[in-house]
Amino acid sequence: MSSFDESEAFEAAASPSLSQMAMAARPTPYMDGLNPEQRAAVEQLGGPVLMLAGAGTGKTKALTARIAHLLNTGTARPHEILAVTFTNKAAREMKDRVSHLIGQVEGMPWMGTFHSICVKILRRHAELAGLKSNFTILDSDDQLRLMKQLIAAAQIDDKRWPARQLASIIDGWKNRAWTPGQVPASEAGAYDHKGVELYGQYQRRLRELNAADFGDLLLHVVTILQEHSEVLAQYQRFFRYIL
Repeated sequence: MSSFDESEAFEAAASPSLSQMAMAARPTPYMDGLNPEQRAAVEQLGGPVLMLAGAGTGKTKALTARIAHLLNTGTARPHEILAVTFTNKAAREMKDRVSHLIGQVEGMPWMGTFHSICVKILRRHAELAGLKSNFTILDSDDQLRLMKQLIAAAQIDDKRWPARQLASIIDGWKNRAWTPGQVPASEAGAYDHKGVELYGQYQRRLRELNAADFGDLLLHVVTILQEHSEVLAQYQRFFRYIL
């Protein structure tokens, strides 16, 4: 099993350094404009915090201010913070705002979308998913092309059972973190009772090609963390704050 050098990511707990105390004494312009609820979320650095709010009400603003506060007070170092969001647009906005607040985000390698974060983790532990670290990520066109080959080999009428439908079914299973062996019996009728079998063939073919689709980026990481407790423990130690 491959592993990154923990000495680069973890250090023994110690009392605050002079640089950390200097950081704690810095001004906090990122607090400007926060309402009381946002400020409370930013300042609460111990234990879980849940913010519930509608669109456009300042969740990202509070989130980025909280990151800035963690760094400014020396509570966490940049690489100890996992900051994750759903879309590339939101990730860019988060990076831009944090950069504006604290000057730079180059030292925050774990800020991005779920998929971009999982790519980094999967490349570190690719062999645990039956891949090499230089695996290729298939786009939707390549994915459909591969599924059409499998459908043709199985002598299935692709007009009645198109590849796009199979792709949608398999993507749904992956989003529920189901590997081919975990798809429940209630789903066995999918794709004219051949969905699960084709799913297994599709995954085997991807491994032969040293490739993964977008769903695999999440599924493989979930599976690795579920099945390899030592890897899970590494990241539990690594990330002090998950936002």
